[in-house]
Amino acid sequence: MATVTVGQFAISECEVGVKIDAAETYTKIADMEEFNVSVENNTETWYSIADGGWQNALNTAKALSGSFSGKRCLGDAGNDYIDSLRFNIGKAAEADFQVKFPNGSTLEFTAVVALTDILGAATDVAPLSGDLTGKGKPKFTPAAG
Repeated sequence: MATVTVGQFAISECEVGVKIDAAETYTKIADMEEFNVSVENNTETWYSIADGGWQNALNTAKALSGSFSGKRCLGDAGNDYIDSLRFNIGKAAEADFQVKFPNGSTLEFTAVVALTDILGAATDVAPLSGDLTGKGKPKFTPAAG
């Protein structure tokens, strides 16, 4: 992966990985086409007499969520692992993810994985897609330097 320190970068320059066992390493997921992560904010607002009736606000909570889509790739360790979560419930439906950005920073998080597609049209390539619901606070590590 090239290191980008200034300007824009293509999403394809990011690396997405998943922990497939107790090891502390992340395995790439083959044939991912999209991997979206977003942060939702809970902001409480109120109107105070002391502020002349003007609105005040405080961000009181955050949540991570996302989605992914790609193609099912039999024999790829990362792809096989994600697919193995398809019918799991409870803790067995969770996975640890890492996104490496082109500037060297990383985002690590745990999410409940909800796979959504199994098949499609006769001319389609089998899909691997689903939704992610973040658990707890993610770990963002800025690029060194």
